[in-house]
Amino acid sequence: MLFSSLTFLVFFLPCAVLAHLLLPAKTRNTFLLAASVFFYAWGEIRYVPLVVGSMLLNWAFGFGAASEKPRLRALSLTASLLVNFGALVFFKYASFFMNAVGLGAYAPQAALPLGISFYTFQTQAYVVDVYRRKVPAERNFIDYAAFILLFPQLIAGPIVLYEDVRRELKERAVTPAALEDGMSRFLAGLGAKTLLANPLGAVWETMRAADAVSAPYAWLGLIAFALQIYFDFYGYSLMAIGMGRMFGFHFPQNFDHPYSAASVQLFWRRWHITLGAWFREYVYIPLGGSRGGALKTLRNLFIVWTLTGLWHGASWNFVLWGLWYFVLLAAERFVTGGFLRRHEGIGHVYTLLAVLLGWALFATD
Repeated sequence: MLFSSLTFLVFFLPCAVLAHLLLPAKTRNTFLLAASVFFYAWGEIRYVPLVVGSMLLNWAFGFGAASEKPRLRALSLTASLLVNFGALVFFKYASFFMNAVGLGAYAPQAALPLGISFYTFQTQAYVVDVYRRKVPAERNFIDYAAFILLFPQLIAGPIVLYEDVRRELKERAVTPAALEDGMSRFLAGLGAKTLLANPLGAVWETMRAADAVSAPYAWLGLIAFALQIYFDFYGYSLMAIGMGRMFGFHFPQNFDHPYSAASVQLFWRRWHITLGAWFREYVYIPLGGSRGGALKTLRNLFIVWTLTGLWHGASWNFVLWGLWYFVLLAAERFVTGGFLRRHEGIGHVYTLLAVLLGWALFATD
């Protein structure tokens, strides 16, 4: 059920918002969980047991990670990593990896579960944060499951951490001002998706389907794709943030004018902000970040951007796209960063060109 579909806009969302407003506060999370399960089942009913099983296991892992016993804490964290990323690798990457080593005939043919890349990151971040004593283990399964499955952010983000909504899961107010703000954001996101992203995507698809095109037409198609993917993803994120406000939640911002950045580093601080923050917090920093010298920093950047590329899709073009940004960001850190900071105009042109060429890798296999 797409956010821009008539079924969602005319029936599901108005009914969900109205019911949430009328229900007593203590039953609202139960309702949101039921609505979110219905929303997920509408698009992928066969994988509902997988999502529920994942939630139950990670809820239990959270209690283990909160234990005072070091062995149980370590075992719970390790088990969560194996379960969460084992499922993600099986469904999303097994076929790709087996084809890469010549075993494609034996690769599983399972369809990709809806939203698995997003809810895997959320469930894993929850267990890690409990392990780090950053947040307490959630004892109420309804509240925990509502956080994981909350339908506005389940399919396309933003990636919401437990600490972002922990207090609002327990107590939140839905005021007229919050409803108005949420509806305004939702409508702006819907406009970005339907009025801008969809027509721009048609330009890209027309160019891509042509037997032969000129270089200017190819560049036009690539620019259309760059704008289409931005307005599509930004639109969905804005709709999710707006719906969150309608239900009393404050989801984190996911985009901040990325194409106005004057360096690739700034671009990635403004594009899919919650994904970048997740990789920084749960991969880059645990690996050592920029501590330990240039070689270790390069190693850590290489790992993060290889994984970032793979997160977007199980295909070599996504790996190359991630490595493209590894090269650019490593160059900015050690060579070109100072020059770009001193010459913002040049930096802006350079960043737009670098990002466009990156989208060429991203969009074509």
